[in-house]
Amino acid sequence: MNKLIATAFGALLLTSCATTANYEAILNSWLGQPVDNLVSSWGPPQSSFTLSNGGQVLEYSDQRNMQMPGYSYTTPQTTYQSGTVSAYGSGGSAYGNYSGTSTTYVQHQTPGYNIALSCKTRITVNSRGVITNWAWQGNNCKAGK
Repeated sequence: MNKLIATAFGALLLTSCATTANYEAILNSWLGQPVDNLVSSWGPPQSSFTLSNGGQVLEYSDQRNMQMPGYSYTTPQTTYQSGTVSAYGSGGSAYGNYSGTSTTYVQHQTPGYNIALSCKTRITVNSRGVITNWAWQGNNCKAGK
């Protein structure tokens, strides 16, 4: 269980500086800018849609997978023993009962798993080629400072 916590904490540290607030700040910085500047910086969009007012919506999409490793943990396994002991010798015989336990720890491994990360960003451009709005959706629309 400690490995799971450590793995989750490590992943959190790697992404802790990247936030949706930082991503939104970047998107806000493009408002009022010429669309040509955005395309020069971000590259061509994956798709675009022409609006009835002569403007456009540009769609940028990013998808990737992050493989999370499994982790090891142990569980106790207790074995119970009991029985009767008899001993015979020249001086006589003896017998008795015994009981006891022993505990060993069995190691287990959880399987790794995949996390699908995605971000789809739509940039609205007016008929004069100026960025007027944006919207994003997904679980990985984040940026560093």
